[in-house]
Amino acid sequence: MQIRGDDYANAITGLAGAKDKSSYGYVLERPKLQTETLSVLYEQDAMSARIVDRLVDDATREGFTLTGTDEAFDFASVQSELEDLDALNGIADAWRWSRLYGGAILIMVVNDGQTMDMPLNLDTATKLSSLQVVEAPFVNPSGFNPGLGARAFRRPSHYDITVPFGSNAIRKVHRSRTIRFDGMRVAPTRMIQNNGWGPSILERVYTEISQLGEVMGYARSIMHDISIQVYKLEGLREALCGSAQDQQDIKGVMEALRMSVDNLHVLALDKNDEYSEVNRNVSGLDLLLNQFIDGLTRATDYPRPVLLGETPSGLNASGDSTMRSYFDWVASQQGLKLTPVLTELLNVLFAVRKNNNEDVPEEFTIDFNPLWQPTATEKADTTLKNSQSDQIYMLNGVTSADEVRARLISEGVLSPLESPDRAGET
Repeated sequence: MQIRGDDYANAITGLAGAKDKSSYGYVLERPKLQTETLSVLYEQDAMSARIVDRLVDDATREGFTLTGTDEAFDFASVQSELEDLDALNGIADAWRWSRLYGGAILIMVVNDGQTMDMPLNLDTATKLSSLQVVEAPFVNPSGFNPGLGARAFRRPSHYDITVPFGSNAIRKVHRSRTIRFDGMRVAPTRMIQNNGWGPSILERVYTEISQLGEVMGYARSIMHDISIQVYKLEGLREALCGSAQDQQDIKGVMEALRMSVDNLHVLALDKNDEYSEVNRNVSGLDLLLNQFIDGLTRATDYPRPVLLGETPSGLNASGDSTMRSYFDWVASQQGLKLTPVLTELLNVLFAVRKNNNEDVPEEFTIDFNPLWQPTATEKADTTLKNSQSDQIYMLNGVTSADEVRARLISEGVLSPLESPDRAGET
């Protein structure tokens, strides 16, 4: 009989045979997390809440400025109007709930003489009244373009808003009056299975969160029983095998002994009885916990100090490199997530101001304020280097002292000085 190579390997290793479990591995889709489960995770599990919140909070906490605008543009008044609208918090909440529930929309309530189900007319818009956030469980995309197939789910003509806590009425809002937020991008065909939205970001890390919770529970049980009291009582076996009264009596004795040790720190025994304590070995438990913590960290986009709120330890462990890399990632997410949102919102706001005969910029660029705050020493070193550069430029005629002064005033380094042509006026 001729033996095939793979049969020979099976006989030697025992792997990949008909009954080998390693040859039957496959991906099993678990049930999707329901809205109630996601809400409970966010409200009662600190790790889940941090995974949802931390990126949003860091990306929006320092605000932004506009550059590339004309000199007549008054950004301070726009900032004031955005603050009245609570715009940054609204954007942050829409992004936050999209990460938790898989999607959300930011509704721009604009007075343009049209109803909410009609396309937004920027030519007749006179006021941006408010911004309203609605999370995916209460929003159903509708009015799809059949020519786009499954891809139409990302660009429906309308959104149907379910109004909870009452009549459960449906309000139809045109797409042009909304800004869409997706928590996790998935293939369009998957969106069909989820009412036009993607899944929560917690879907991707739920296994790791559950495993860590289980391990922490086991560790807590082990720590609870780390010390075991041992009683050697004469006649114990006979009492336990005796009548119900004998069993009850011996249990009462053991309970009294335990309470005496725990509460009174005194133990009285018969001369023939013995008492001792046995400590369980928990060496390696911290290493095991760290393995599951590292597994959760790898499943997220956060470095461990950010996810756990840890302070770096060890030699030369300032954590600056890790945090700088993290903030670089947050800055990239600002460009991907926030820049398109702010651009769309500002275009509506500027159209309203233009219709009210106010100056608006023809072009603008959104610049987010730095997330990493330099130390006093770093600031002083930067100022010195910039001063040296300015001096070289002035000596070589590249720039003038007035131009340098104007730049320093615009950067807030210097305060504005009295104009020379007004000096001496009374």
